[in-house]
Amino acid sequence: MSSARPPNPGRKPRLDAAAICAPGLEDLCAAELTALGCKPRPSGSGVVEFGANARQLYGANVWLRTAARVVVRVATFRATDFAHLQEHASAVDWSSWVPDGHAPRFRVSTNDSKLYHTKAVAQRLHQVSLPPSIGEPEQLFVVRIERNTVTISADASGEALHRRPWRADTGPAPLRPNLGAALLLATEWDPTTDLVDPFCGSGTIGIEAALLAAGRPPGGERPFAFHDWPTFEPGSWASVVASIETSIDAAERADRGSILLADRDRAAVDATLANADRAGVADRIEVARQVVSHLGARPGPGLLATNPPYGRRLGRDELGGLYGRLGAVARERLPDHGLAVLTTDAALARAVDRRLRARLRFRHGGLGVQLFHRPAVGPGRGEAVEPSAAATDGTTGDEASSVEPPVEAC
Repeated sequence: MSSARPPNPGRKPRLDAAAICAPGLEDLCAAELTALGCKPRPSGSGVVEFGANARQLYGANVWLRTAARVVVRVATFRATDFAHLQEHASAVDWSSWVPDGHAPRFRVSTNDSKLYHTKAVAQRLHQVSLPPSIGEPEQLFVVRIERNTVTISADASGEALHRRPWRADTGPAPLRPNLGAALLLATEWDPTTDLVDPFCGSGTIGIEAALLAAGRPPGGERPFAFHDWPTFEPGSWASVVASIETSIDAAERADRGSILLADRDRAAVDATLANADRAGVADRIEVARQVVSHLGARPGPGLLATNPPYGRRLGRDELGGLYGRLGAVARERLPDHGLAVLTTDAALARAVDRRLRARLRFRHGGLGVQLFHRPAVGPGRGEAVEPSAAATDGTTGDEASSVEPPVEAC
């Protein structure tokens, strides 16, 4: 049985949407959607489904910090051969999603289905969707065939949401901004308190923190695929734009802590400064070129949040010493700060502080990455962890290798 849901501007139905995120970030993404007034529902690995009106759909694209893409379900039906596929696909109102002069593009994945040839599926969908169109721009449709059930979704985002416009300067293996945002949300960092990152790399964690504190959307002012849809609602979009202005105004009146970013590498410092300037938050951060051992004392509440090196260029002994030094500096100079460390190895996290506990787990680039967190506990409390005698300072931050969450999962 076919189920197609093209939008109808006359009665403005709720859209069946889904946010795509890195597996492991579903709960954080769902919490963001709830804050936007949506009702997310469990949907599987890397997918959070939700119902939305046009304003909520637009707002999700603008405000979601942990998502990589937002899609809208166009149709769901069963098909065991190409005849069934073309019959049901012919009933879809493709013109509701593809503007004049645009070409549909189909990204197909299959699992345990009789229709397993992805290129052939895409070709059949091209044949029944719209009259042929050449070149760009394109409207992406994500097609998932799972046990002979076909789900077609229209991409509402365009450029992937984690590809922030401000992020032009990066170092080796940079941390994706949506993972930096996930760290901040998972640890419930309070923007009225300080944040310190002594291995800042290209500044991802700190810039995401500054955007959050400034009440700014993660992607700034950028176009989305839904802007070109024939069913685009200018009034709903104007309401979202007004919410951005309101958020920024409220943040300007609120108290805020300081954000200190540091790295021993000059290129990393320069990249951080350039990225912060493009993001419009250069006035909200302080950037220093220094090793972790030179981090100054900072009294008061806050969070030390960082993504130190974990093995590509440093040996095991060097890493143990580096993490131990990080822990010693945190205890001695930031006694009232919480700790948040992204790393691949629980033993390295314990070298920083034995009270660190895993909060998030995800895989990127073949590596199992974890966020280890300890809330602020105040000075002189908890276990002391002695740093290795071979303590040395590392050279880079933003080390987490990652890949774009698979939109095929939706």
